[in-house]
Amino acid sequence: SFSASGAHSSFTSPVPVCSRHPISAMVRVHTGVAVVEQETLTVTEYIGNLASSNSNVSVTVAKVVAPTEEQFYTPKFDEHVIVLSGEVFIHTSENQKVTVKGGESCTLVAGEKVKWTWPGQCEYVHVRSPAVSADYHRRENEAAEEVLPGGDKIIATASSDNTVKIWDSLNNTLLRTLEGHTNQVMSVAFSQHGKTLVTASTDRTAKVWSTEGSDCLQTLTGHAGPVYTANFSHDSAMVVTASHDRTAKLWSTATGECVNTLAGHERQLHMADFSAAGDMVATASDDCTARLWEVRGGACTMVLRGHSETVYSASFAPNGKTVATASADCTARIWQVDDGSCLLTLKGHTAWVRSAKFDPEGLRLVTASGDNTAKIWTCGNGDLLQTLNGHTDWLRAASFSEDGQQVVSSSKDGSARIWCPNSGCCLRKLEHGGWVRAVAFAPDAGIDSLKAGRVLTRTLSA
Repeated sequence: SFSASGAHSSFTSPVPVCSRHPISAMVRVHTGVAVVEQETLTVTEYIGNLASSNSNVSVTVAKVVAPTEEQFYTPKFDEHVIVLSGEVFIHTSENQKVTVKGGESCTLVAGEKVKWTWPGQCEYVHVRSPAVSADYHRRENEAAEEVLPGGDKIIATASSDNTVKIWDSLNNTLLRTLEGHTNQVMSVAFSQHGKTLVTASTDRTAKVWSTEGSDCLQTLTGHAGPVYTANFSHDSAMVVTASHDRTAKLWSTATGECVNTLAGHERQLHMADFSAAGDMVATASDDCTARLWEVRGGACTMVLRGHSETVYSASFAPNGKTVATASADCTARIWQVDDGSCLLTLKGHTAWVRSAKFDPEGLRLVTASGDNTAKIWTCGNGDLLQTLNGHTDWLRAASFSEDGQQVVSSSKDGSARIWCPNSGCCLRKLEHGGWVRAVAFAPDAGIDSLKAGRVLTRTLSA
């Protein structure tokens, strides 16, 4: 120690600092308390009424993993926000907003109405004085809701209960139920213009329906066994079906007549689909192969060999240059159309892979599996981007929306789920009530006509 003159001095009985100021008075450690717990947004209070019994100030850390928004509210006191990463939108009216980016801060002025939206992943610190109450945190939890990236979509689910249901995803609203098949509905697909959809059933038929009036326009009969998939050509002039009878058939939507039969697989088919140009068809079979066919003439141009077990699906990339297959051997593969070479083998699922579908740009692939998950991969090098966890039973299908901003999956657990592909968060759950065999997004062009006649259920005969 030092005297007033600067000379050293001593004292006989020094008092430790901690004895004069106990550590508990100097450093108080508090455990964070979760005050908002949603799949897309979590908020943890570290200082405040709940975490530290401090009524003077509350400090929370928020983490956002997918697009989310709150309702407008009016702060009673000034609030301070420090954005650590990502960005936050602060709306001062319906048409005006301020963007606060990582490394920036802002003050929300007391008495001024504001609304928060989070366009994607971000993390920020929220400081308020005096501290907010537990009731206020409950308001935060109730006010925050997931935002569907890309907006409202229309979705169709096909089920083992013999029906197809059409949903508005925004509020999980059931728009209508299509009844007419006499056995399980195995697939559903919309036409490109959204005015019709086609279904396939184990009753050995496919049906074409109007989405504007919900009428059954055609029943396609001719297969000698269950029909597992049906899809439109890009121009909606044709439908292709795949059947247990080992064949695929091409049908005219103008007449409802079969115009060609594609025969050559040694066992049952699970899927058939057109290329975007409409000049080729890909099929998948129990004989461990996928095949490529010419639409005009029906000749088989390529046999894709490499899977060691059943091939459940085969789908063209948007540019028509590659095909993705899914197999019971727990893998998906991407193949070159020109020479039939395998470009990528995607490994990661722990059970069979039932479907593999490209995104609209052909850059990502989504797979659905018997391991209760869907996975999103890059098509360039096969890197795994996301695993979509949440279903409680195996998945049969998954696909991207037309804008690539959402993924929908179907499962034996009786539900379809809508996912954010960038974060992997589940945004919506649609409870069909039976095993959801297939699911499909409607094209954006068809949303208005599909919403007409909201909440309609009709029984439709063949």
